[in-house]
Amino acid sequence: MLGIRYHMRLMGEAAGVPIEPESQTKLLDVTLNLEGVLLAGVPGAGAGGFDAVFAVTLGDSSSNVTKTWSSLNVLALLVKEDPCGVSLESVDPRTNKITSAVSSIHIE
Repeated sequence: MLGIRYHMRLMGEAAGVPIEPESQTKLLDVTLNLEGVLLAGVPGAGAGGFDAVFAVTLGDSSSNVTKTWSSLNVLALLVKEDPCGVSLESVDPRTNKITSAVSSIHIE
């Protein structure tokens, strides 16, 4: 993940777009040093940074991230895995093509 972040910063510098601005680099470095954090980064390479970061944590360590981010005036929006795995929704007819494509995937 550190290599990906490094190359994203290089790409941003070359393009003149701060994909991972210095403020986010500092936040992510602090986050990666917290117990239970597996990885952290900036999602995608859209219009540049400043709008979002992510952290993948193990066990109950997301509370460490929440406390640290809150102390830095960053709001954590927590998402947890679903113990049932992937669920296919069929309520919205617009999702039919998507759910049928996902249903056809076979992972060995």
